[in-house]
Amino acid sequence: MKNLFKIFVLLFVVGVMSSCEPDEYDVPDIELVPVYSISETGNNTYTDIQVYKQENLLTIANKDGIVSAYSTSSYSDVSDETNYMFTVIASEKVTLTDEEGNETMGTVSYAYDVTADKETGSASITILKTAADGTESTISLNGTLTEDEVYN
Repeated sequence: MKNLFKIFVLLFVVGVMSSCEPDEYDVPDIELVPVYSISETGNNTYTDIQVYKQENLLTIANKDGIVSAYSTSSYSDVSDETNYMFTVIASEKVTLTDEEGNETMGTVSYAYDVTADKETGSASITILKTAADGTESTISLNGTLTEDEVYN
């Protein structure tokens, strides 16, 4: 009886394992999309920046490899034969707390102005940060710009 039970369990396991294999696997709907990649900035916060040309997206990787994603608007690319020139505004929602402990939502925006030489890739990046309270600050970076394609 024990042997009959073991044979039944073995046949059941083989049957279950063989029936789980699909005939063919689905191909994911992933496309390559063009991006401007800025690297070698020498800044620990903005180590790598990717600006998506056809998507409303900008990603920033810091020195530890942590990636932050921002929604973008007002993308404008006026590149010519010798220079890359584009602007884009990235924004993020933040929670603000007043003196009484009340929380409200606010928006921090980052206006990127990027120029780079097409031959060398040498880029100059100016970021105008507008905090939720309206205060502004400017960050200036230099780096290397390349045109890449990444999976979205």
